[in-house]
Amino acid sequence: MNIDDELNKIIFKYHLDRCYPHYRNMYKAENFLRGEIDTVIQCCERVIFLGDDEAEIAFVRNMARGYMDIHFQLYKHNETAALEDVDWKQYNKVYLLSYYGAEYIERWLREQHISYEWIYDLFAREEIVLQSSFLFLVKENLMPMIDRNIYNHNSKTGSIQCELYCQQSKYYFTNDLKVKRIALEKCLFLALYMKNFVLAKEYITLLKKEDGQYQYVWEAIQELLYSIRKELRNRKTEDIIVYWLDAIPYGGENDMSYLQSIMNKSIVFENAFTYMPNTNPVLRALFLGKKDVDDRAYRIETITRENSFLIQFLEEENYDIKIISGYFNTHFPFQYQPDRFIFGGFEAASAKLWDMVANMLRQQKKTLWIVHAMDAHSPELNAKMNDDNYKNSRMKYKLAKRELDGQLAFYDSLMSEQVYKIYMSDHGREAMYRYHVLFNVYHRRWQPKRIEGLFSLLDFGIVLKQIILDREIQESAFIREYVEIGNCDRYNRHDIKAIFQNKAPLDLHLFGYKGVIDKNYIYIRYRTGKEWFHRRKEALLCEPLLFYDGRNDICEPERLPKYRELAGEYPEDIMNDDRFRFARYLCTLYENILKHNNMSERVEIINQMLQDYPNGSVAIRMGGVLSSKLYYILSDRNRKKIWGFIDSDAECLCSKLGMPVIAPEKTAELNERGVKAILLSSYNNLDMLRKEAEVRPEGIDILDMYEAFDKQGIRCQEDFYKMRGTDEDYDIGFPFDEVKK
Repeated sequence: MNIDDELNKIIFKYHLDRCYPHYRNMYKAENFLRGEIDTVIQCCERVIFLGDDEAEIAFVRNMARGYMDIHFQLYKHNETAALEDVDWKQYNKVYLLSYYGAEYIERWLREQHISYEWIYDLFAREEIVLQSSFLFLVKENLMPMIDRNIYNHNSKTGSIQCELYCQQSKYYFTNDLKVKRIALEKCLFLALYMKNFVLAKEYITLLKKEDGQYQYVWEAIQELLYSIRKELRNRKTEDIIVYWLDAIPYGGENDMSYLQSIMNKSIVFENAFTYMPNTNPVLRALFLGKKDVDDRAYRIETITRENSFLIQFLEEENYDIKIISGYFNTHFPFQYQPDRFIFGGFEAASAKLWDMVANMLRQQKKTLWIVHAMDAHSPELNAKMNDDNYKNSRMKYKLAKRELDGQLAFYDSLMSEQVYKIYMSDHGREAMYRYHVLFNVYHRRWQPKRIEGLFSLLDFGIVLKQIILDREIQESAFIREYVEIGNCDRYNRHDIKAIFQNKAPLDLHLFGYKGVIDKNYIYIRYRTGKEWFHRRKEALLCEPLLFYDGRNDICEPERLPKYRELAGEYPEDIMNDDRFRFARYLCTLYENILKHNNMSERVEIINQMLQDYPNGSVAIRMGGVLSSKLYYILSDRNRKKIWGFIDSDAECLCSKLGMPVIAPEKTAELNERGVKAILLSSYNNLDMLRKEAEVRPEGIDILDMYEAFDKQGIRCQEDFYKMRGTDEDYDIGFPFDEVKK
């Protein structure tokens, strides 16, 4: 059963795509192109596809599935330089892929007397007439509408949830009944496009009130889902599904009711830690068992049978492997990827889970399925985004987790009881919480259990082997006295270019480190020489500051020698690797700024501002990451003077410090709570905070650190903990021309 075709039959029968007529032609065009490529392969032809968009080429490359005689050439819109060195005589056919700008390249091909086929001419010949690229449903990339900080993301398909946000907002905003109906029809189609049947049911319920035919739509969908569930539940193979829940740390499941219910029935690893709190290094840790810092695993770009002990083991045990993730498209050979090409990591998890189901129904062998869900990762795309919350990352995060939870519940309900399920994450979002990750294993035959010992994702292969060979988990094989953590200097050239272009402040996360975590402590030694050592139970919610060595960085100095030895030194020669060519400019910039660092003076001024206030009498306004850093740099004496925080989000980061968080509109209550001063923390929101302070309760002082900095002649044009250099500091010859967009 091809469930994609079956779902499309329902969509087409009831004209659910009427507001997106391009979709039907996309479907026809893709099927035709697949047939064309199949013919090329069957006839053993040697062909080349030309395109000006990497997504186009990646899409067709996925169709070719590694066939060696289908070649690809990327060019820049109307520039022909990349085409001039191609040996055109070796190809039976030349295909032009691009829709936009095709005329420029067609003219050049004609001038060179090169025979070619424009795929849109081939489509038209089959009466598939397209007025935009067949790859993309929406007319433009809407990601910047949600988050302009997402770099290097130009795929229009990645913004389907942004399109849903637009249509859903229009539905609630407009008073025109016809426009409202159209917006709701669009919402239903987009939900089906994302294979989010939980959401589709909500829209159908609304549409049924106006049009009875939608009852038949839902019945047809239910019939399809029933047949899928029946076939999957009859599947006897002992598949293993890994639900990779990106950016959800241990404890992050607290507002995910389904995941919590699963954990109550699972073997839960209470102390599972990632080695490096970034997605790609975790992938290498899982499949290679290697560390990016000590083992230079970052050099391995493609994971294959030859370099992965895990793939070797799985195939020896007659397991197939399918990695369903738009983020890992280039990390695995095609045999480990699903049939449908996923354009970006931010595609909704529901669509990826549907792909797993579609592949599972065609797959006879037992399989390890890894479904990489990035819904909770910034920019936290979800179906409940609206004009009020799309800028609120914390609220979107919560909504995205709940939506992901609903999708896990829905798709798990389709699965056979023979399946083993692993629910895991790769990192969290804040400070120490980035390392402590979710990891639990569920099977209906297993009794729930809590493993309190330390587990590293580097030992993922041991757990997988136990599941397959022993059908039980023996913690003695992988529990450690301590786990290693580490990170490399930021080496992404686009990120580094942005720092120099914008003359942005430097932050500690840009520099590498090594460290360890054990039952009681966490220790990190940064490549800059800074050390951080804290009790785990008392660890603050933010890491130390790059340009400030404070008394709060080290909790028990006498224990440092032991942990320094466990962590080991950061490899001195790693920065000589060409991978870190651009990172070396950050090192130079750091040294330049360090020469006129005034962070100690800033911290001293802030502490002086609090010295005359009694304990529990100062409220900090606001309550996010910035204020947690402000609390971090206070002396022990001044920390006692903090009553709590003023923030519109009662569950802001600072709420984890165990102090009150009060909403701004309730500041009138501060007098009766003994508050005598409000300390303003945010530079970016300073105008708003100062205006707000004009109507503060009588008898409450306003402590404005930025005003105090100005009076002392201290340059600070950003939040207090950020250190921006002078123009001369950034003028170190960064090669902008070498970093292309």
